[in-house]
Amino acid sequence: MAVLNVNGKALKHNADPRTPLLWVLREQLGLTGTKYGCGIAQCGACTVHIDGVATRSCQVPVNSVGGKKITTIEGLAANGKLNKIQAGLARATTCPSAATARAA
Repeated sequence: MAVLNVNGKALKHNADPRTPLLWVLREQLGLTGTKYGCGIAQCGACTVHIDGVATRSCQVPVNSVGGKKITTIEGLAANGKLNKIQAGLARATTCPSAATARAA
């Protein structure tokens, strides 16, 4: 059984070492905020922070993150950072359709 540091907690899993981190987070640890999108690290739906660096978890084998600090969207929400990120994105959006959607 291996241990991951996820959102400040030591969480145990028993996945094959080559399993992408995304699937360990979702299927074994129940952290479903991190989503599957394209599977080729292009869309960003699976992004987590590994030691503070935004990383596409669909392409990261779980055996490469032992001893590293992993932060998921659930971890960002729990410590209040998600609201700040969302507010910054809302202010930065220049797409007319996004502005219309916010106004509705």
